[in-house]
Amino acid sequence: MSNTPTPHDHHLPYAEADLGEVDGASFSQAAAPDGRSVRVTGTCPRCHGSTGTEFRRGNPGTGTKGLFDRLSGRSGGTARSEPEPLHGEVHFCECGHGHPSMPAEVRFVGCGASWRIAP
Repeated sequence: MSNTPTPHDHHLPYAEADLGEVDGASFSQAAAPDGRSVRVTGTCPRCHGSTGTEFRRGNPGTGTKGLFDRLSGRSGGTARSEPEPLHGEVHFCECGHGHPSMPAEVRFVGCGASWRIAP
Protein backbone atom coordinates (compact mmCIF):
# COMPACT_ATOMS: atom_id res chain seq x y z
CA MET A 1 0.00 0.00 0.00
CA SER A 2 1.41 3.36 -1.05
CA ASN A 3 1.16 6.66 0.81
CA THR A 4 1.44 8.55 -2.48
CA PRO A 5 -1.52 10.91 -2.80
CA THR A 6 -3.84 10.49 -5.76
CA PRO A 7 -3.05 13.21 -8.32
CA HIS A 8 -5.59 15.91 -9.16
CA ASP A 9 -7.82 14.63 -11.98
CA HIS A 10 -7.98 17.75 -14.16
CA HIS A 11 -9.89 15.84 -16.87
CA LEU A 12 -12.79 14.79 -14.61
CA PRO A 13 -15.93 16.44 -16.04
CA TYR A 14 -17.79 18.92 -13.84
CA ALA A 15 -20.83 17.38 -12.13
CA GLU A 16 -22.85 18.58 -9.16
CA ALA A 17 -22.37 15.61 -6.85
CA ASP A 18 -23.32 15.41 -3.17
CA LEU A 19 -20.81 12.94 -1.71
CA GLY A 20 -22.48 12.82 1.71
CA GLU A 21 -20.19 12.46 4.73
CA VAL A 22 -16.51 11.91 4.03
CA ASP A 23 -13.57 11.00 6.26
CA GLY A 24 -11.95 14.11 7.71
CA ALA A 25 -8.40 12.71 7.71
CA SER A 26 -7.31 14.87 4.76
CA PHE A 27 -8.84 18.10 6.14
CA SER A 28 -7.65 20.64 8.68
CA GLN A 29 -8.76 24.02 9.93
CA ALA A 30 -6.90 27.02 11.24
CA ALA A 31 -8.03 30.38 12.57
CA ALA A 32 -6.89 33.44 10.66
CA PRO A 33 -4.36 35.58 12.54
CA ASP A 34 -6.99 38.30 13.04
CA GLY A 35 -9.45 35.77 14.51
CA ARG A 36 -12.23 36.81 12.14
CA SER A 37 -12.33 33.66 10.06
CA VAL A 38 -11.47 29.98 9.95
CA ARG A 39 -9.89 28.38 6.89
CA VAL A 40 -10.65 24.73 6.15
CA THR A 41 -8.21 23.07 3.76
CA GLY A 42 -7.83 19.59 2.35
CA THR A 43 -8.23 17.40 -0.70
CA CYS A 44 -11.43 17.16 -2.71
CA PRO A 45 -12.69 13.57 -2.37
CA ARG A 46 -13.92 13.59 -6.00
CA CYS A 47 -11.18 15.20 -8.13
CA HIS A 48 -8.37 15.02 -5.52
CA GLY A 49 -7.46 18.68 -6.04
CA SER A 50 -6.28 20.89 -3.19
CA THR A 51 -9.26 22.86 -1.87
CA GLY A 52 -9.80 25.48 0.78
CA THR A 53 -12.69 27.56 2.07
CA GLU A 54 -12.70 30.50 4.44
CA PHE A 55 -15.60 30.75 6.88
CA ARG A 56 -16.11 34.23 8.34
CA ARG A 57 -17.00 34.38 12.01
CA GLY A 58 -20.03 36.35 13.14
CA ASN A 59 -22.24 35.79 10.12
CA PRO A 60 -25.95 35.90 10.96
CA GLY A 61 -27.36 32.47 11.69
CA THR A 62 -24.02 30.84 12.45
CA GLY A 63 -24.39 30.71 16.22
CA THR A 64 -21.73 33.29 17.03
CA LYS A 65 -23.77 35.34 19.47
CA GLY A 66 -21.46 37.07 21.89
CA LEU A 67 -18.44 37.07 19.57
CA PHE A 68 -18.07 40.86 19.85
CA ASP A 69 -17.75 40.59 23.61
CA ARG A 70 -15.04 37.92 23.32
CA LEU A 71 -13.10 39.88 20.66
CA SER A 72 -13.26 43.10 22.65
CA GLY A 73 -12.22 41.37 25.87
CA ARG A 74 -15.53 41.91 27.63
CA SER A 75 -17.00 38.98 29.47
CA GLY A 76 -20.47 38.32 30.68
CA GLY A 77 -23.56 37.16 28.92
CA THR A 78 -24.04 33.63 27.75
CA ALA A 79 -22.28 33.31 24.45
CA ARG A 80 -23.05 30.11 22.64
CA SER A 81 -20.17 28.12 21.32
CA GLU A 82 -19.23 28.83 17.74
CA PRO A 83 -19.90 26.28 15.03
CA GLU A 84 -17.14 23.92 14.03
CA PRO A 85 -16.53 24.70 10.32
CA LEU A 86 -14.64 21.47 9.81
CA HIS A 87 -17.67 19.38 10.80
CA GLY A 88 -20.62 21.77 10.83
CA GLU A 89 -20.67 23.02 7.24
CA VAL A 90 -21.26 21.79 3.72
CA HIS A 91 -18.00 22.01 1.79
CA PHE A 92 -17.64 22.50 -1.96
CA CYS A 93 -14.73 21.69 -4.24
CA GLU A 94 -12.79 24.91 -4.72
CA CYS A 95 -9.74 23.43 -6.39
CA GLY A 96 -9.61 26.45 -8.72
CA HIS A 97 -9.51 24.31 -11.86
CA GLY A 98 -12.20 24.81 -14.49
CA HIS A 99 -13.15 21.16 -15.01
CA PRO A 100 -14.53 20.20 -18.46
CA SER A 101 -18.26 21.04 -18.89
CA MET A 102 -18.21 23.51 -15.96
CA PRO A 103 -20.99 26.08 -16.46
CA ALA A 104 -19.85 29.71 -16.60
CA GLU A 105 -22.19 30.76 -13.78
CA VAL A 106 -20.99 28.35 -11.08
CA ARG A 107 -20.16 29.87 -7.70
CA PHE A 108 -17.28 27.54 -6.76
CA VAL A 109 -14.57 26.86 -9.35
CA GLY A 110 -13.93 23.15 -9.07
CA CYS A 111 -15.32 19.76 -10.03
CA GLY A 112 -18.84 20.37 -8.62
CA ALA A 113 -18.57 18.07 -5.59
CA SER A 114 -20.02 18.91 -2.19
CA TRP A 115 -19.66 17.01 1.08
CA ARG A 116 -19.80 17.14 4.85
CA ILE A 117 -16.85 16.08 6.99
CA ALA A 118 -17.59 13.28 9.45
CA PRO A 119 -16.82 14.12 13.09
